[in-house]
Amino acid sequence: MILDPFAAPGRNRPTPSPAAVALAVQCRKAKTLADAARARFEDMPAPLAASAAGGEVQLVVHPRSLTDWARWTAELGIRDTRRMTNVGSATVCRFELDGVRARLIGVGVPALLAEIYGPKGAHHA
Repeated sequence: MILDPFAAPGRNRPTPSPAAVALAVQCRKAKTLADAARARFEDMPAPLAASAAGGEVQLVVHPRSLTDWARWTAELGIRDTRRMTNVGSATVCRFELDGVRARLIGVGVPALLAEIYGPKGAHHA
């Protein structure tokens, strides 16, 4: 019984495209970064969860204050607030980490901002 159809006589495995090879490399880098994230950021405030999918690293943090959030964004080199998007109860920042696409998700950040600046759309005197 032959399990791999390309192992049969007369069959050739197709050569992967350059785009497929590049994506596989990015996925491998993202997985390596995600696996090392907990140790790399162990001195940072707030618990961290890291994962990788589609060549992108996702870091999820639960900051207890805006100071914690500011430390995360500074540590990761996120300075452009235009790349931050509030989505429900979290703020999402897209950036690049060691040459890999990354996303920092700050759970509870919009609520922390609302405590300081008031709810979105509120009248400020």
